[in-house]
Amino acid sequence: MKISIEWLKDFVQINESLDDLVNLLTDLGLEADISPIPQELPGVVIGRIESVKKHSNADKLSVCMVNDGRDKHQIVCGAPNVEEGQVIALATVGSVLPHNFKIKKATIRGVESSGMICSERELQISDEHEGIMVLPENLNLGDNFIKAYGSKLHSIILDITPNRPDAFSHIGVARDIACKTKRKLNSIKVNKSHLKANFDMKITSENEKDCPRYVVGKIVDVKVGRSPDWLVNRLKASGQRSINNIVDISNFVLMELGHPTHIFDYDKIKGHSIVVRRAKDGECLVTLDGVERKFDKDNLLITDGEKPIALAGIMGGNNSAVTVDTKTLLIESAYFDPVTLRKSAKKLSMFTDASKRYERGVDPNNCDTAFWRVVNLIEDITGGKLDANPIDYYPTKISSRKVELRKSELDLILGISINKKEIETIFKGLEIECNYANDRWTCIVPTFRPDIEHEIDLIEEIARIHGYQNIPSDTKIYGSFRYEHPDPEAVYEPIRETLVSCGFNHIYANSLQSEKEAKLSGKIPVSMINPLNIEMGSLRTSLIPGILKAADYNYKRGSKDIRLFELGNAHFKEEGSSNIAEEKLLSGLIMGSKTNSSIYDND
Repeated sequence: MKISIEWLKDFVQINESLDDLVNLLTDLGLEADISPIPQELPGVVIGRIESVKKHSNADKLSVCMVNDGRDKHQIVCGAPNVEEGQVIALATVGSVLPHNFKIKKATIRGVESSGMICSERELQISDEHEGIMVLPENLNLGDNFIKAYGSKLHSIILDITPNRPDAFSHIGVARDIACKTKRKLNSIKVNKSHLKANFDMKITSENEKDCPRYVVGKIVDVKVGRSPDWLVNRLKASGQRSINNIVDISNFVLMELGHPTHIFDYDKIKGHSIVVRRAKDGECLVTLDGVERKFDKDNLLITDGEKPIALAGIMGGNNSAVTVDTKTLLIESAYFDPVTLRKSAKKLSMFTDASKRYERGVDPNNCDTAFWRVVNLIEDITGGKLDANPIDYYPTKISSRKVELRKSELDLILGISINKKEIETIFKGLEIECNYANDRWTCIVPTFRPDIEHEIDLIEEIARIHGYQNIPSDTKIYGSFRYEHPDPEAVYEPIRETLVSCGFNHIYANSLQSEKEAKLSGKIPVSMINPLNIEMGSLRTSLIPGILKAADYNYKRGSKDIRLFELGNAHFKEEGSSNIAEEKLLSGLIMGSKTNSSIYDND
């Protein structure tokens, strides 16, 4: 996930450099790296296209006159979207673009060209290259591109573990930074309208477990069009492409709050009712990507009471999509069961930004905040208005979890004693309510942290905020293995060294095989309960299939002389018993023209 630095600053003060911020987030358990957008692009400045003429000797080329505030440059450009009056990124003669691409004067089809009007891909901002990058009109001509505009797109790429759904948002990442640095976290404020009329729409969930909460409201008199520059820039910095103001607002809230929302064209929903239910076998819907999907009972649908209008939590349907002609919107902010969503997405091999968050567990008590955030932005940007109080279908409230933490257990696990005040400060920063009595804390864990279920989870939170590097290691600790060889694999090291010295390459093949491969050894294979696919349905009973596959792979790519070996475990069921046996095996292979392509296998 991409996190915009400028966006983060809305929620927490950032004093660190990019490198220091990356280290800070990595220490917090959010593995981070700097996005590839260049920190500097000397010679790339802000310019404006003053005129565009067709190239006399090429139909697809244009001759542009570009003003950089001091000089005018004649540039030949092949972009289809180039127009007079555009503010653009101008690479002047002598500048060097990413990948050491030097800009020189050139003559193109008989016309001199002095510079380049850049696309986003040429500036390494994104993969977009079908046209030039058009910048906001309020930029000053001649200013350095990175300082004037590019720095707003600087971002950090996070590799977030599946147990941290709260970190799939800017506010979630900001919360961790604020907690670690003891800075103030600026929360998201929404304006909730209180109207005289109530929205008249029937909401039904056939199974409350599948859809515990569904917030919905109607907005009238919207104008679908281009998003404002600030919104486009925020999305661009987070790796999102601008579509139109309605779609962009939904994506903006997704990246900001981590809570997916969906927006329907209200006039396309017949009967003006919503029924959330499991699909019937063979039921179909053309989704927003233009693909017809066929469903079964594992898929959860949003319907108008009769036909599907969206695949719940994953993707909307074409039959209810917002277009430039849309005037009335239906805003949905819901919570779907993570297990149900995971099964549905996996069944169809559809993994979207929304499904990734739902299946990890979004905050059910954040549905109304996400709804009102979308409504406020639509009213500000499009001129639309909420015409009635929304419906909040929430039959059974999902409460926060209560977890107890013993001070003695915390000290035992960490090996140090952390000050009680610091612990409670950490809990406050993570928005965990706590009460201390009888040498233990009773903690109320917010619903945006479904990963905190047990005492050990609270201990881990304290450890990562306190800093693992601040927990000293004791080199004097020893046990009964101090003067022995505690590593059971050490005995095999001489075998590896001998084979490597003889020219063999050590391979590590997959420990999972198909059932057919596993039966080749004549042993009874151990089947996986929930295999990823049929090719990985059993634990391997032999190393030979894996080493033969490796040899085949290398042979087909031109390697004729091959020496491979593997040292690994195999598993199988014991004859007449349900017990599982494990064996350590060595398998080797030599193949080459010098030995008449003879193959030697040993298991």
